[in-house]
Amino acid sequence: MIRSIAAAALAGVLLAGLAAAGSADAAPKAKAKAEKGEAEQLSSRSMDAPYLAVPVVRDGYLANYLFVSVRVEIANGVDLWRTREQAHILRDALVRASHEHDLSNPDDPHSLNEARAIEVYRAAAIAALGERAVAAVTIVATFSSQGGGV
Repeated sequence: MIRSIAAAALAGVLLAGLAAAGSADAAPKAKAKAEKGEAEQLSSRSMDAPYLAVPVVRDGYLANYLFVSVRVEIANGVDLWRTREQAHILRDALVRASHEHDLSNPDDPHSLNEARAIEVYRAAAIAALGERAVAAVTIVATFSSQGGGV
């Protein structure tokens, strides 16, 4: 009986030592991970609108759809979380803009006129979120429903 108590006590001491060593080793890793997460949060001041359907109309007929993913960078000094609460309003504005304007390349029904699209999407984002909130608008990806993507 005394032998089993001594073995249990020894096992407890060994496990406590291993736990302390593991947590000492894990502490710097956890701190580095937390710092990295904070840096990512500071740099990820954006809202994405993936897969916006952009109709391509030629001679009055629907010729194609382009699927466009847009990123709106939120300006510093603007409450990111309050702005993100307006994500549904932003997406609605971007979808409407996609259908109200011809955003396709006039020479190629399988590609986007990126300069025009950024101009239109920026105006839509400003209308939805306010001029102070929008820092930049970029096209992340495009894909043609008839093949080919960037």
